[in-house]
Amino acid sequence: MRIKKLKKLLKENGHFPYLITDLNNIKYLTGYAGSNAYLIIDEKESFIISDSRYEEYIKKLLTRGVRFYLQEGSAAGAIKGCLDIISNKEIFVESHNITLSLYAELKKTLKKIKIIPVTEDPVSILRSVKDEGEISLLREACAITDRCFTHLLQYIKPGVSEWDIAVEIDYYYKKNGCTACSFDPIVASGAGASMPHYKPSEDKKISKGDILLIDMGCLYKGYNSDLTRTIFVDSVDSTLGDIYNIVYEAQKKAVSSVKPGIDTCKLDSIARTVISDYGYGENFGHGLGHGVGIEIHELPAIKKFTSAIIKKNMVITIEPGIYIPGKGGVRIEDTVLVTSGGCEILTKSSKELIVI
Repeated sequence: MRIKKLKKLLKENGHFPYLITDLNNIKYLTGYAGSNAYLIIDEKESFIISDSRYEEYIKKLLTRGVRFYLQEGSAAGAIKGCLDIISNKEIFVESHNITLSLYAELKKTLKKIKIIPVTEDPVSILRSVKDEGEISLLREACAITDRCFTHLLQYIKPGVSEWDIAVEIDYYYKKNGCTACSFDPIVASGAGASMPHYKPSEDKKISKGDILLIDMGCLYKGYNSDLTRTIFVDSVDSTLGDIYNIVYEAQKKAVSSVKPGIDTCKLDSIARTVISDYGYGENFGHGLGHGVGIEIHELPAIKKFTSAIIKKNMVITIEPGIYIPGKGGVRIEDTVLVTSGGCEILTKSSKELIVI
């Protein structure tokens, strides 16, 4: 069904045959989850290329109209073999993923075949709108992440290191049905919370009076979650407490504005305007959010100067933040499902100001 939808897009744009090198795109289209594969989609016949390690596995995944082609030498040689079968004089390729080395190899091997990069990846566009099966997996990934956050509220105390908390997140996920973390957890205490992509320290221990920003997600049956909460340890710094309320207001307003048809740039501006009106516009540097699915960052990108239309069944994050160098920062993030009339928040952990 997914390959059929892709063929429709490719036909509309005249992009046959289309070479897919992105393993996440191949996984989405075929279910293949190995480390070496290439997929050629043509109007009538398609090929999945891999080496002998994956031959038996792939043949069990094959659907009508897709053939296995054994790679015995170079990738370019196998791709040429497939193109010889379909007798085509040009091939379209994913510009976002193809390496310079493979491109050079293809140029050398496909001497009489024109190689045409495609800048707007049609598979990523398809992946941005989730089907019911994907939504079910994303919903469960978010539920596990919520349960992990509840667990952390009992685990965190003064004297525990940032690294201990990050390891506890990973341990909890793996003990509760997940393959891994979606990304290395961000556990940023005190002034470290002013860095959006802070790396937790083995030496830095949580202290009374700290602000603590935790950004985490899990990989559950191939799909990701994303959640950020900012909490306070023992007491609340007045400035950071005020900033928390501003970020919470911006996040609520943006979430309430999510609906099919809104432009991503407009959605970003809704949260950014709230923060700017309080005088912290320069302290919110990153985008408001992104799509979530097989990868933790997918289309659409929700940020300034990037225009795309939000559609029903997209799953996106809404994550405004304010960061004060030398003092700390606040980010509040939810993963949300776009519905026909608005959105459903999939991450349900409390966003009220929490002091532990």
